[in-house]
Amino acid sequence: PDRSGTKVTRVIPEGTRVKVEVLNATDTRGLARTAAAVLRDAGFDVVFFGNTPERHDSSVVRDRSSHPAWASLAAGVLTPARTEVRADSGRLVDLTILIGGRWRPPAEPLRP
Repeated sequence: PDRSGTKVTRVIPEGTRVKVEVLNATDTRGLARTAAAVLRDAGFDVVFFGNTPERHDSSVVRDRSSHPAWASLAAGVLTPARTEVRADSGRLVDLTILIGGRWRPPAEPLRP
């Protein structure tokens, strides 16, 4: 499909499911929802988005399932971001992404 005008490229191969939760680590309303849409465009399966009491200037991608390449792909979509390993099989997600205050969504065409 023609997706001209969008700035997000799919980075997850078709048929691969990378489950992520996206948490807003700022006081800016709606940032997790916006980041979730960007990540979905990039091929990530966003299963939850919401807020966290943690506060970060830069975004943090936490690898929960020992897939550092997936964490690096997400960090590339959400530049500037850093990755860290925090294995947690109880969370049932591959990545936890904390959106920091320096993240800016890609430019998009105006939608009516």
